[in-house]
Amino acid sequence: GGLGWNFAVDDQMRSLGGRGLCRPCTGAMPNPLVTLWWVVLPLVAALGVAVAVRARRTSTALVPFACAVTSALPYLFMIGYAAPRFLQPAYALLAVPVADALWRLVRNGRGRWRPVLAPLVALALAGHLAAQTAVLTGTVNRNVDSRQDWTRVADKLHRLGVRPPCLITGHESIPIGYYTGCSSGEISGNNGNTTAAEIVDTASRIPVAAITGPGGTAPGYARDWTPHRITDLSIRVAPPG
Repeated sequence: GGLGWNFAVDDQMRSLGGRGLCRPCTGAMPNPLVTLWWVVLPLVAALGVAVAVRARRTSTALVPFACAVTSALPYLFMIGYAAPRFLQPAYALLAVPVADALWRLVRNGRGRWRPVLAPLVALALAGHLAAQTAVLTGTVNRNVDSRQDWTRVADKLHRLGVRPPCLITGHESIPIGYYTGCSSGEISGNNGNTTAAEIVDTASRIPVAAITGPGGTAPGYARDWTPHRITDLSIRVAPPG
């Protein structure tokens, strides 16, 4: 989408729960244990810059920090949706001053805290890895389930005569179309690329199926098409010709 002022910090935080693309970015925030690192990261990176400045190694930390900030700003304040991949370059750049800060903290700690600094840093990193592993596991499981569902829907569509060349429209039309071997079309939304009239015209030449998700209503142009059920989806296939 186009760029313009839009506060998307909360959108980026919502995407940390394992969403590939958060658009529209609604729903609850992930568990605070999942988002804590995201809040702490820039603070520790700023500490790393301060440490580098004191050690007269300013450029080694300030340059990646500045690059991270400039690369992240558009995704935090100029778009209306989010995805974890958008900020990955910034995370990689911030890792440089963060590593510097943690290394200096462990090596140069003073007083009674010095013996426990290394274990505390190690514990924090282990906790972060545990949280990310939980996110990864949940994301993988959801993706496996989705792909199994799409395969079942595609098999059903093939049995109903929807075979390439063909068109899928409606709920999850892009992945289902891919698994079915069909093109996908939407008359509205972020992926809008056609009209109801064009879909009806296409149905006179090739197989077309309109898919309605749970609780949804079939589009007007497909209400007279024969309905079928698979999982929690309603599939309406256009009559031949």
